[in-house]
Amino acid sequence: MDPISLMPPPEAIPVSWVWLQIFLIATTFLHFLAMNIMLGSGFIALAGPPAGVDTEQNSLSRDLVRTLPYSLAFTINFGVAPLLFLQTLYGQFFYTSTVLMAAFWLTIVVLLIISYYLVYLYNFQFERCGHQTLLLGLPIAMFLLISFFFTNNISIMQDPASWLGYFSCRGGWMLNLSDSALLPRYLHFILSAIAVGGLSLAVFSDRDQGLTQETRKKRITYGCNWFTYSTIINFGVGFWFLSALQNNIIITPDPAGKAFFIMIIASVAFCALSVIYAQSYRIYKATLWTLATIMMMTVAREIARNSYLQDYINISELPVNPVYGPFIIFSTALLFAIWLIWWMMKKVCSEMEGKS
Repeated sequence: MDPISLMPPPEAIPVSWVWLQIFLIATTFLHFLAMNIMLGSGFIALAGPPAGVDTEQNSLSRDLVRTLPYSLAFTINFGVAPLLFLQTLYGQFFYTSTVLMAAFWLTIVVLLIISYYLVYLYNFQFERCGHQTLLLGLPIAMFLLISFFFTNNISIMQDPASWLGYFSCRGGWMLNLSDSALLPRYLHFILSAIAVGGLSLAVFSDRDQGLTQETRKKRITYGCNWFTYSTIINFGVGFWFLSALQNNIIITPDPAGKAFFIMIIASVAFCALSVIYAQSYRIYKATLWTLATIMMMTVAREIARNSYLQDYINISELPVNPVYGPFIIFSTALLFAIWLIWWMMKKVCSEMEGKS
């Protein structure tokens, strides 16, 4: 059976695809940033600091755990917008892949609710539980499982030929485990999260006025080491991921192939700079280059997605049924929401510094 015959026709989009693509990249970048801080911080809190990092036992894990409810909320809310833009541009692919793995996809809602409660419960019960506990290990395991389901959904979405697997796996239990890029893509995201979690620990520690100079220095060193070692390992996983991509994505002379190549080279260069700055404890320059790396990788991800689907769709040729009113309202609301979130983050940081 030809998988193209299974392809639903594309829906008309309300504005030019360029606007939707820009918003998809921008909101995905914000979601990745929040998700990396949340998952990375949780992982580091679960691992626990070695002796000597803190003047008070468990205080580092305590501070990290205190941020989890906030970073989890930001991750979930920042994840809504890119999903909407993804559905608008690639609806016939995303809806199909979601239906094919519906049982796992619906499980994400349950896992998120349970993990949300566990994170709050652990935050309230930290003094009783300590830093290494099942109460924190469970939500971290759930986050990893949710990430795996997301990775599978994107893998199925980008590979319509895999949809034929439905006939051997009905009932919404399909995963694309035969995709050679699935595992390196998943590990690449997880290691990135741990690295960003370490760097965020260094930045938050530097801004925490409640810490002693000695503790602040030790925490910055500890966070930068998490960032550096995770990033170095991720270089190897990243090249594994690149080698597992379809050849027509990374070896193409067309503008998309060249743009993908430039994004990857820029990402590697920016990432190397961030490691150099992190090891010299110039954390804000390391953060700047890390943000640039995440943006480059986000753009490269979109180019790769379009290359994967180029035999099925060209989003620049999607039919447009102009409806600018909702788009203007959405853009205005988005700008207001970004300002509101920035204001809330400042309030939360001030409150947390006051408690520490």
